[in-house]
Amino acid sequence: MPDGPTREYERLTALELNGRPVEIASAELAWVQYWRGEEPAQRDWELVGRTFEPGLRDGAQPVVITLGTRRLSGRIVLTVSASGGYAVFKGVGLGDLVEVREVPGS
Repeated sequence: MPDGPTREYERLTALELNGRPVEIASAELAWVQYWRGEEPAQRDWELVGRTFEPGLRDGAQPVVITLGTRRLSGRIVLTVSASGGYAVFKGVGLGDLVEVREVPGS
């Protein structure tokens, strides 16, 4: 039985915020699993990364995350700060991430 939440990390291969692609230097998605005894309970997600791109803004916004061949869509509350020429972003997911279905021919 876990003593607290467990985390599983996945590296992002692409990121879109507010429908705009963001060039990432590095970024990870963390799945945070909470437990009720030995049974899984709530599962949340968080995002952390770095970019050279200016113009990221704090606040709630739509997000599309690419993990290899999987694309997931949701909403995130983002916090952005500057660090050594990078914009460092951290975000907490609002609700679930859902699989994005590609439209044939697009």
